[in-house]
Amino acid sequence: MKEENQVYVQIGYDESLASKKEILSSEISLLNLMKVIKRYDALRLEELKVKSKIRKEIKLLGTKTREVQSSFPFLKIFPKIKHSILSEERPQEIKRKFDDNIESQLREIQEKLREIDRR
Repeated sequence: MKEENQVYVQIGYDESLASKKEILSSEISLLNLMKVIKRYDALRLEELKVKSKIRKEIKLLGTKTREVQSSFPFLKIFPKIKHSILSEERPQEIKRKFDDNIESQLREIQEKLREIDRR
């Protein structure tokens, strides 16, 4: 190996003490970060277990629902009656009321903005 010229830098006591403090605080931060990551992993694993359990329960509920529905007698609805049942206007009225409510709120907010601009 080839010898290189080594350069030494003198660091004062205060600077070395500050550097040591910064290194120790960095180590503390890294250890805290590792603790948070481990906790996150544990929570994520628990979340996945709960989601898996919920999926199984939903699947079981679906099969039980199909079993119950298959035990009911089949009801045949004639096309005219089915059309009249499906074409009720009630959902549209609710939507209009909701839209009117939004419009009135928008108008109120615009009026408040105009009042603020006047001041």
